[in-house]
Amino acid sequence: MIKFFRKIRHKLLTENPPKRSGSVRAGKFSKYLIYAIGEIILVVIGILIALQINNWNENRKDRKQERLLLINLQKEFTKNLNQLSLDHEINLNSLDGLYDILSTDLQTLKPQEIDELVGKAVVFATFDPGTGYINQAINSGKLDLIQNDSLKMYLSQWSAELSDLNEDGIIRRDHWIHSLQPTLRAQIPIRNTDNSQTRPDYMRSKVIKPIKVPDQNYVDFANSLDVDGAIYDQYINQYFVVINENNVEEYIKQVLRMIEEELKR
Repeated sequence: MIKFFRKIRHKLLTENPPKRSGSVRAGKFSKYLIYAIGEIILVVIGILIALQINNWNENRKDRKQERLLLINLQKEFTKNLNQLSLDHEINLNSLDGLYDILSTDLQTLKPQEIDELVGKAVVFATFDPGTGYINQAINSGKLDLIQNDSLKMYLSQWSAELSDLNEDGIIRRDHWIHSLQPTLRAQIPIRNTDNSQTRPDYMRSKVIKPIKVPDQNYVDFANSLDVDGAIYDQYINQYFVVINENNVEEYIKQVLRMIEEELKR
C-alpha cells in the first residue's frame, strides 16, 4: 500500500516540475520539501493502517474469547438450572409434608402413617451451584469481554442472587439440627421416618429396619406443642427457601435467554 502511494508521489514529482522559474537551488529545495512532506504523509498513513489492522485483529480475538466465555457460562448455568430444579422439587415435596402435618389431626393417624408423613416433611435439599467459571471470569476481568452491558450486569449479580437463598438455607439447617430433630427424637424413632433409604437416587446396600415403640409415643407426639412449634418453624423456613429458589431459577433462566441471544449474533 505504501509503495503504491510512493509511486504516485514520485510520478507527480517527475511529471509536474515547478512551473515558475527560479534558481536550481530553489527548485531542488522545493522538490526536497515536497519529498519530505510526502514521506511524512506516507509514514502517517502507514501507522494509521497498521493501527487499524491491529485493532481489527484485537477485536477479532476479543470476539472469539467472548463467544468461548458465553458458551462456557451457558454450560455452567444450564447445569445449575438442572440441579436447582431437582432440589426445588425435593423442597416442594418437603413443604407439602410439613403443611400436611400442620393441617392434619395426627391423632386420627396410625403410627406408620405419622412416620411416613414426618419422613416426607424432613427430607430437604440444599442448592450447591457450580461457580467455577463465573468466578474465574469475574476475578480475571474477562467479564468485560461481554459487549452486552445488561448481560454483564446480570452476571455480576450472581453471588448477590445466591446470598438470600444461602442465608435461608443456613437458618433452615440450624433449626433442623438444634430444634426440630431433637424434638422429634424425644417422641418417635427417627429411623422409622427415614424414607430416603428406598429413594432411587439414594439407594443403600443395607436398610435399617424400623422399630416398635408404644403407641403412646405417637399420642404424645400428636399432642405436643413443642412438636407443633418446631414443625411450624421448619415450615416457615422451608417456605422462604422455596421462594428464593423460585427467584434464583428465574434469574438463571433470564441469564440463559440473554446468552442465547448473544450467541445467535
